Amino acid sequence: MIHKARDIMTRNIIVVEEDTSINNLIRIFMDNKISCVPVVNDEKKLVGIVTKTDVLGHFMDIDLHISVKDTLQDILEFSSEQRDLETVPETEMKVRAIMTPNPITTGEDTTVESLAKTMVNNKIHRLIITRDNEIAGIVSTLDILYHVAGIDKHERR
Repeated sequence: MIHKARDIMTRNIIVVEEDTSINNLIRIFMDNKISCVPVVNDEKKLVGIVTKTDVLGHFMDIDLHISVKDTLQDILEFSSEQRDLETVPETEMKVRAIMTPNPITTGEDTTVESLAKTMVNNKIHRLIITRDNEIAGIVSTLDILYHVAGIDKHERR
């Protein structure tokens, strides 16, 4: 049986609007134990994708004391100390400033093999799955690994 994106994708994904603050984005990542969200505009159309690596990269680019940088990295890696939000500097910057615009998307009928090839060829870790030009789900490299290993991703929790 040939498996497709619809068979392994995560459904009911959280999205953020492009004017969401970076601080709110960090809270969304932490509260939901996720590392990536699609970004939509006011019309709820997909305009980008943002990851915890994008957030970390933003804070690494500004001049912060090293202990704050270490704490940010811990937060974004969901360590046991992640709840110390007092050390996260406030920023007025919005998601649109750090997101990757125009993310690569594919349909629900894309084979798992094609998903993997697209990720490798584009050096990405996630693909947004669409249905009728709407976000239907997301597939990560980890989803593909679980599939290849024959492990139900819902059992891993």
